[in-house]
Order: sequence, then structure tokens, then C-alpha cells
Amino acid sequence: MIEILDVRQTPREMRPVYGAWPVARWWGYVVRGWFAALFVITMAVAWWFSEPEGFFRIAVCLLVSVYGLLGLGLIANRRIGRATLAAPLGDAASRWRFDQNGLRIMYALGEQSLDWRAVVRVVEEKDRFIFAVTPGRNHVLPLRCFGPGQLDAFRALIAEVQTSGRLGSGIDGVHPGSA
Repeated sequence: MIEILDVRQTPREMRPVYGAWPVARWWGYVVRGWFAALFVITMAVAWWFSEPEGFFRIAVCLLVSVYGLLGLGLIANRRIGRATLAAPLGDAASRWRFDQNGLRIMYALGEQSLDWRAVVRVVEEKDRFIFAVTPGRNHVLPLRCFGPGQLDAFRALIAEVQTSGRLGSGIDGVHPGSA
């Protein structure tokens, strides 16, 4: 059993988990690509159908709009991050326990247990582990929380769970996406 105490995620560590869900990353690229293509098409139409002064006015309005939307997105992300930290469990320390059966996360106000069969994949990034359960429900464990020797033991446990076929196998032992 591996136990990690006093886990507190930072807003940076709680960034979106696209690495755990490739389909979410792909759709993000599609939306961004559509937005960029629409911007280019609008600029081309404005250039084609307007006087030079009109084109520059339209171009400036489009650029201001794009940067305005990006700025609003950043403001919204910061406010959501502050609201998360202000929530009762937002900045509370948690304790994580791993064994052959799954993971257990204990908070001051409750706990959550997951069998390895419910975890679709475990993704290691440069500063965190992502436990992907559903695209809308993921658990993040920062690498900085591991003590001496715990990281190697944890990687060995995850490798063993993956090779045994338990990771993400579903309730009846068959992953729903494999049928």
C-alpha cells in the first residue's frame, strides 16, 4: 500500500486534462481551427468587398474582438480558479491511498474510493498524474507530493495493474469501449 499525505493541488496542476482524453483534445483543435478559419474567411471577404479604409476598420474590429474574447476567457478561468479555492474542499488537504484494489482519496469532509476497473487510464505528465474516470471526472495527483521511493513504487503498481488487465476493465471485466 502506498499512502500520500497532505495533497493540495495548485491551479496550475488542475489545468484541463486533455492528455487523458485524446477525443477532448481533438475536438478542442477542431473548434480552434474553425474559429481561425472563420476569422481568415471574414478578413478575405472584408478585403474583397470594401474600400481600403473600410477593410482596415473591419480588420481592427476583428482583432479587438478576438483579443477581447481571449481576455474574457482568461478572466473567467481566474475567477473559476478562485471560486474553486474558496469552496469547502478547494484548498483542503487530502490523503491518497493506493493498493492492488484501487485508490482511495480521503478529505476532511468525506472520502472517495475507486476500483482500478473504474479508472480508464493513468497518465503521467511532467508535473502530475491524471486518473481518468470519465471526460468530466478526473483526479489529479501532483508529482511533488510523492515521498522518497514512493514514486517508483507507484509506477510499479500502475504497471502491474495495467499488465494484469484490471485498469479500465469495467464492471464485468470488459471495457465498454472495446465491444
